[in-house]
Amino acid sequence: MRTATLGWGELAAPARASEHAMMAMGTLCFRAFLLAQFFSLTRQFWAQHLGSGMLLLASLAGLLSTALLIPAVLAYGFRTGSVFGRLAPGAHVWVASILVLSAVLFFVGWLVKGYDPAVAAHDLAPYLTIMGCVVLGSMPEVWEDSKNLILVLFAFAIVVNLLGMTEITHVVSEEHSEDRAGITTVAYRTQGALDFWPLLFLTARLRKPRTALFIFGGVFFILAQQILFQKRSPSVRVVLFMLVFLFVLPRLTRKDRAAEKKRSEAKIRLLFVSTLGAGAVLALAIAPWLFLGQAAGLADRLSGSRYSGGAAGMLTWENERFFEASMFFKSLRAEEVVMGRGFGGYFIPEARHWGLWLDDVGQIGRRQLHVGFLMPFFKGGVALALLYYGGVVAALCKGLRKLDRPVGAAAFFVVLIHVVFLMQEGWFIMSLAYDLTLVGLCLGYLLSAERSPAQEQRFEEAFS
Repeated sequence: MRTATLGWGELAAPARASEHAMMAMGTLCFRAFLLAQFFSLTRQFWAQHLGSGMLLLASLAGLLSTALLIPAVLAYGFRTGSVFGRLAPGAHVWVASILVLSAVLFFVGWLVKGYDPAVAAHDLAPYLTIMGCVVLGSMPEVWEDSKNLILVLFAFAIVVNLLGMTEITHVVSEEHSEDRAGITTVAYRTQGALDFWPLLFLTARLRKPRTALFIFGGVFFILAQQILFQKRSPSVRVVLFMLVFLFVLPRLTRKDRAAEKKRSEAKIRLLFVSTLGAGAVLALAIAPWLFLGQAAGLADRLSGSRYSGGAAGMLTWENERFFEASMFFKSLRAEEVVMGRGFGGYFIPEARHWGLWLDDVGQIGRRQLHVGFLMPFFKGGVALALLYYGGVVAALCKGLRKLDRPVGAAAFFVVLIHVVFLMQEGWFIMSLAYDLTLVGLCLGYLLSAERSPAQEQRFEEAFS
């Protein structure tokens, strides 16, 4: 009996060791992915301080690190017993279908259309990122393992952007304080590193007061950036998230959970308003002419005074983004409606100044649209557009049943507001890698199988 007991012990120990090694590998790969993407998203900052060679290095890190999601998914899946994590059965089919169709569109672009495979890979990477994060987002272990790193990366992103913003008083003069020159600063090109902020913000009630205060400060900094860049849609989006946080989420939380590890709403609002007041005072103390001038410029852009139809003109072809989309539709051929132009595909705009020189095809064209909603159709036609948005709609419908859960409500509004603003904002590019990751994780949470209260508690503890 003693020998038998030892025998079983000898067999069990390696199994436990291999399981721990597999778990550690999954955590390491996902963290390495987040770090590599941070390096890529802040590449302009590093190039400015360490030389232009950092641009290529960081870009390659961002693209190639997408491959790290594969071992991350496999390792975390090993814990749950499924390569699809804890996704509901229908979501399995959706993820697999997107991945298969994406592979087909990659090979169509490369082998049939003759596009540069590296260019086609740039179109493939966003879909791999989203779908990989959908699987990962269904597992509370992923949220637990990455929560601290995401906060640390958010803090570093604020530092990078603060340093980048110091250039703005060099490009905007007090005499021309409304000049929209802030978009020439390094910070304008590194703000993508801050894009985890919506989820951090909407889950701030679950966190310690000092962490919530830090997040509030970060959100107000992001709003200040959008004002200084005179960005219309991003400014409205930040304000909309603030309204959801202050007035919608408190009404959704289950009453029987009101006292569970949560500060009173009065205290949260006091922290929020205090941070807002401190931020406004600090901004006006540092450079009142700059903030007031840029705010006036933003108000002018929001008024639609440059359009013949006023503010309503922003919703017509007068809007530069919709005009760009109209040029794409004019170039569309009937055979491209079903499967699009493949990954790596482009169109030649009527107004040549809208295009960029594409070295691989020797043409002036565009491979991206500012109206992000159209990107799946552009590259994959009706097939990819219906498939992708069908899954997003299913996630939102399922999310309606999870609004009484703090994480569920946060994930729902992250995805919903993202979809709404796709009508004005670009998407499906690795320059928005944290957006892709964030939305993918939230979709994974919404599309996961039904959970017990104890399992749901694990998700909430990942934000404590």
